[in-house]
Amino acid sequence: MQRRTSALVGFLIATMILTPIALFGGGQPEEDGIIQVTMADASWDSILVHNRIVAFILENGFGGYRVDFIPGDTIPLFNGLAAGDIDINMESWHTNFPEAYEREYTAGRIVNLGQNLPDGPQGWWVPRFMIEGDPARGIEPVAPTLRSVADLRTYVELFPDRENPGMGQVIFPPPGWAAVSVSEQILEESELTDIFTGFLPGSGTALAASMRGAYDRGDPWVGYYWEPTAIMYELDMVRLEGSEFPAAAVDVLMNAESAERMPEVREFLSGYSTTVEMNNEFLNVLANEVDNAEQAAEWFLRNREDVWTEWVSDEVARNVRAALQ
Repeated sequence: MQRRTSALVGFLIATMILTPIALFGGGQPEEDGIIQVTMADASWDSILVHNRIVAFILENGFGGYRVDFIPGDTIPLFNGLAAGDIDINMESWHTNFPEAYEREYTAGRIVNLGQNLPDGPQGWWVPRFMIEGDPARGIEPVAPTLRSVADLRTYVELFPDRENPGMGQVIFPPPGWAAVSVSEQILEESELTDIFTGFLPGSGTALAASMRGAYDRGDPWVGYYWEPTAIMYELDMVRLEGSEFPAAAVDVLMNAESAERMPEVREFLSGYSTTVEMNNEFLNVLANEVDNAEQAAEWFLRNREDVWTEWVSDEVARNVRAALQ
């Protein structure tokens, strides 16, 4: 992992220099006494739902808060949190950028309130039918010995790069995600750069569409993805050996000054905790039963009282229930 870490530092420095984030300060009282809270609204579905669960509880359960969502990519949002332009990050996958996290944490600019998720598996995945076939769909196994990243060399023709004849292609994370640098290092350390390129889709939505499209057609596909996600709940994918990212404990972070100004928010979020299975459940609801992250958050609050009522007082819980009516 040392080579991966070193390359990641360079990527982070470049990103911090080239990708400034223009935000406004959070955790500040407005004229009517309402406290404005800002949350890092990254581009993947689980954080969108977590943010709206928190927003509903703060605005309706505690009262006296108004929550704003700041969209952006991983590193600019993290920089905004450390700078005080953002108050809360509900899903910090900082094992993907450990040096930046350690620097800001040691400097006292951020506080870690504990795990939201105990583990967020990441890596490169292929459809299981490539290895084992799928008789129900009439699909024969095309890569029966594919087990690891190194094995991709044997099957390069299954993943053609249309822009570079003779080369294979791995679907990388979108630009701006810290996971891009780790994927680049995996490709380099596996000594595949002479025969494979990495393609960066334009967004998390495009990444998911690439995987789902190939899966539905029964076509080969290899690329980055992670859990918890609705698509990984629905599709039967296999993670390739040698592509595993460092185990990611997905934590809740606050800006340190914001945590001091809003102690009841800090206390609430310190108790906030979910599992991969819970996330897969509400993400499946988001994908198939409701229209947006707000509705998925309300579904969670209605259906998983056994979970969220452990995070708040009885009074706050009563207020949340009343607002859901």
